[in-house]
Amino acid sequence: MKKLSLLFAMIAFLAGNVFAQTVLINDDFEAYPLGGKIAQSAQALGIDWWTTWTNHPGGNEDGVVAEAGGTQCGYISGANDNVLLLGGQESGTYDLEFALYCDEGKYGYFNILHEFNGGGSTWAMQAYLNATNNGQSTTTYAPGHGTVHAGANSNADIPGVVNEWMFIRIRVNCDLDVAQLFYRTATTYPEEQMIVEWQWSLDSFGEHTVGPKMDAMDFYAPHSTLGCYYLDNFVYTRIGEETAAHITFDTNEINEFVAEDDATSVDINISNAEGTSIGRWTGWVDFGASTVTTGNHQINYDGEPGTNSSLVGLNVDAPTLVEVGAMFPGSAYAGAAMGTKIVSAQYVVFTESSGSMGIEPNTPLTFRIYGQGLYGQPGEVLAEKVVPYGSIVADDWTIATFDTPVDLTGYNVWVTCEYTQAVEGYAMSFDGGTPSGNGDYYRTNGGGAFGKCSEVFSEVYGNFHIRMNTVGSPVAATWASLSKPEGQMAIGGLDQVTVNVNTIGLSAGDTYNANIMFVTNDPENPEVIIPLTLTVTGESIDETAVSAFNVYPNPTTGMVTVEGENISAIAIYSAAGQLINVVRDNRVDMSSFESGVYFFNIIDNANNTTVQRVVVK
Repeated sequence: MKKLSLLFAMIAFLAGNVFAQTVLINDDFEAYPLGGKIAQSAQALGIDWWTTWTNHPGGNEDGVVAEAGGTQCGYISGANDNVLLLGGQESGTYDLEFALYCDEGKYGYFNILHEFNGGGSTWAMQAYLNATNNGQSTTTYAPGHGTVHAGANSNADIPGVVNEWMFIRIRVNCDLDVAQLFYRTATTYPEEQMIVEWQWSLDSFGEHTVGPKMDAMDFYAPHSTLGCYYLDNFVYTRIGEETAAHITFDTNEINEFVAEDDATSVDINISNAEGTSIGRWTGWVDFGASTVTTGNHQINYDGEPGTNSSLVGLNVDAPTLVEVGAMFPGSAYAGAAMGTKIVSAQYVVFTESSGSMGIEPNTPLTFRIYGQGLYGQPGEVLAEKVVPYGSIVADDWTIATFDTPVDLTGYNVWVTCEYTQAVEGYAMSFDGGTPSGNGDYYRTNGGGAFGKCSEVFSEVYGNFHIRMNTVGSPVAATWASLSKPEGQMAIGGLDQVTVNVNTIGLSAGDTYNANIMFVTNDPENPEVIIPLTLTVTGESIDETAVSAFNVYPNPTTGMVTVEGENISAIAIYSAAGQLINVVRDNRVDMSSFESGVYFFNIIDNANNTTVQRVVVK
């Protein structure tokens, strides 16, 4: 951390003394009418950077223009909740500067939002001045102290003052993924001091990496009588020129000729050498859509609803939007439903002992299908269907049929169901089993990052009772995969993803085509498509050839040992070519495998591959 601080300090010095500075917002409230509403007054003057939490300027959320110490300023109290819009910046370096004043016996609060969407926003950091906060719901007046949540819970303390202006400066470097909070006061602490430095792309408690976006600041009264404070002199400055990632790929097309029952791999090198901001990408192998429309398939993690199912509700004091769902990587449906069309989704809402469904009366279920996104989060909405309250089926599947089917071609797909939980309601329905790792995502209030229930809740309830249904005949899709779904590169940095190709279960003379899809944050190169062609040759594995690896016992009923030098990984495939697992040990436990033929694709440290058949009895 000290090295990072020194580096960032040097960059800050250079930015402040060499590069141009562009003021994006400069607001001292002097142009607003005294006693007027902040956002309403600003918009009347054609200023568009102020709004409120629910986008209702002039209402109860809108703070007032007041006077303190002989100067006009903003005043936040009671139900006030003003939002300063920052433009959704994702690259570049910025300074946020403002002044905040607390009367004795009062405290202040502000946050920065990665994503502004009301209750569905994603918090980048939070700060309480002259107050302590436990990271949940307890806030206590504490003059001389201030709790900061910035990439971790309560990871810094601000030496707050009362009856004196406090000056805050926050430097955000989206390109280096670093932020710093600086603090000084008019007299008590006249020298600016750095309070905390953190990884900017994290959320305020460090639970998720949610991206570098800087969308808004929020000034809220966290207590109806104690949370009252004054604001003044906002200056929002871009330090230096605009920056952007510049991402290039060293491969335009991949053509591989591979013998039967064999495997190979091809590296794609990705560069941000000429970029001036962090480069980010997400990718998958797109196998295309099937032309056959017959056949039905269901994709799910959960067990059948029944006596083992669990009903769970969030602790809320008002009806709350809750979205639950599951994510299915391409490898999860490659052998069963690749190329088919998603036509519907389904979710179970159970009747509680009170006779209700745990859902606020007269509110619907909203089903969504999302595409692949960054940071382990969903991308764009591909389909949405609203099921009215009167059409919800209690204690059985409620099925939503989408107006336009969605091609399922290889990306990480998300299926979700959103509802309004009633107070004391229990509308989360789990199967009571072991979580799959991707079957228990949830978020609240219509936005923000998805988290996993198994990582947050005090108990583990299994997977959500949520499923997707597809129609069509699957296309061959187990012959290619990527080593990872996403990555990022520092300024001038490099990354690499490996395309793994195998011919297990394929016949000589066959040719297969797919596209490797990349989505990037390079504004000049947002989507990259690399064609991939596999041709299966007639040279099959010679069972009598001497292998560099000895696999025993074979046949087996349990543990298999792979003996040889420089083993990097072992990819296990079924006879149908479905990737089952990848292990990085020379001992593989096959005791839970069904009887049959399997293939070990043994990869050494030089990335050479050897395929061995293994029979489980």
